[in-house]
Amino acid sequence: MKLMKLLLAGSGILMIAAVSAYAGGLADAVVETQPIVMSPDEPSGSVPSWVIPVAIIAVLAGVAVLSGDDDDSAAS
Repeated sequence: MKLMKLLLAGSGILMIAAVSAYAGGLADAVVETQPIVMSPDEPSGSVPSWVIPVAIIAVLAGVAVLSGDDDDSAAS
């Protein structure tokens, strides 16, 4: 009976030790690297930044000129 208790206690200790050995998981440790700082390049856009607002203003002016006076003043 004493041998049975000794084997049971020993196997319990071994199972606890085995579980705690894998508590962190089986994956490799994560090694963090230094971030790479990149300087921004000069923007090389094909259209200057002032062209789009000027085009919008031109379209709005064209719509205003072409709309004219659409009031129907039918004399009844």
